[in-house]
Amino acid sequence: MSRTLAEVRAEYDRLDRLCGVNTAGIELKVSGRARKRLGSCQCRGGRPVRITISAFVMDAGDDAVFYDTVRHEYAHALVQLRLPGERHGHDAVWKAACREVGCRPERCAEAPAAETGVQRETRARYRLRCLSCSAQWEYLRRSRTVKLVAAGYGCVCTCPHCGAHRFGVEDVGG
Repeated sequence: MSRTLAEVRAEYDRLDRLCGVNTAGIELKVSGRARKRLGSCQCRGGRPVRITISAFVMDAGDDAVFYDTVRHEYAHALVQLRLPGERHGHDAVWKAACREVGCRPERCAEAPAAETGVQRETRARYRLRCLSCSAQWEYLRRSRTVKLVAAGYGCVCTCPHCGAHRFGVEDVGG
């Protein structure tokens, strides 16, 4: 069962009436690239400007995953609309907004494939390794950091474990 942005907008309109705010000016978007996160709320100048929902969530057959994610992102926008310019992330203010809109006040929600019927990509494609202490990080995409290290500019990165500036990158082909 695939959802539409019209369904997301309808839920936001309902929540707007409940909470007394107006989210009509916030752009709604579906991300086909999101592999780890279920959604995001982007702000500019202390105001919410875009809410992105993962295609994984939009395609999930489970109503609970869809509505919890949509409301989770709405709670971020709600906090920003009520307290412009303040940064609350996933703190107590945001958790109170979650309870108000009816979603779980949890930072990270996991939607197992068994529940949703949709498989998410979770295997990393690139692995960075500190050449001094052997600490490793995995990346799904060829990020700016991966590009810098691959091009020989690992010296601009700092290992948080040992403070070294020497890194290697490996394409593990995830």
